[in-house]
Order: sequence, then C-alpha cells, then structure tokens
Amino acid sequence: MEKAEIVPGRGVGEILLGMTQNQVENIIGKPDEIEEVDYEDGESAITWFYYDLQIDLNFESEDDLRLSFISVENEKYSLGGKIKVGMDKASVLAACKALNLSEPEIEDFSSEDVPDQELIGLEKENLNLWFTDGKLDEIQFGPFWKDDETPIWPN
Repeated sequence: MEKAEIVPGRGVGEILLGMTQNQVENIIGKPDEIEEVDYEDGESAITWFYYDLQIDLNFESEDDLRLSFISVENEKYSLGGKIKVGMDKASVLAACKALNLSEPEIEDFSSEDVPDQELIGLEKENLNLWFTDGKLDEIQFGPFWKDDETPIWPN
C-alpha cells in the first residue's frame, strides 16, 4: 500500500474491517510481529504489526477474530484527503470541521512517560486521533456499530 485513504467504518486501502487474518495476509503478507493479549473478562486480542507499512491490525476474540481496529502511524495514509499523521492539533481540528465529522472530544492522556499526550475522539466515526507534543502521531479506528453489541462490517 503506497498511499491509501482511511475510510471510517470501512478500512484503509484494500484492508477492510471485519476481514479474517487469512484475508489480510493474502493482501499484505505476514506481519513483522504478533502480540497476543488476554483480558480479565476472558476475551483476547491479537495484534499484527507491520513496521514498513506503519500499520497495526487488531483482531478481537469477541468479534470472532475478525479485524476489529486499525492503527496507522504514517503520513501516507489520509483521512478525507485532509488529515494525516504529523499534522498539528489546530490543523486537524479545522480539517475535522471541514470534513463535517462529529464533535471532537478531547482528553488528556499525559503521563510521566509521555508528558504531552492527548486523544481527540470522534464517537460517531469510531475514530481516535492520538497526539504527542501537539502533533498527530496515530490514527486509530474501528467499525461502525448497530448497537452496543453489534459491529457493522463493510461489504
């Protein structure tokens, strides 16, 4: 994927939310690293890391290990042709408004390890925009939802 458009609720480039691990592997190959996490509620997640593509793909057990979340960390991926990794917060907020996205919710996630980290959440789009030191460094998104229990997978 040289350049690819992020489409909320759908995917990025040829990678679509709801795909199986085999479907993803057939498109972009084996991941560079795989991490498995078990949650206290008995659910689990598998994250595939592609370092050259700067993309992480998360497969959740509660979604039958279908592709549940995508995280991108490279400016070659754009949202609406206007939002890219590396942009400053003011420019991203202006682009959100220009793209007619939902009202942004801003949360401070600063910690001792990362003293200037913020999250701009766009609930309707199931989209998270992560900022460190005022710059967008990660775009994270998942499917739209029919209700609290039912994701809407793209066709």
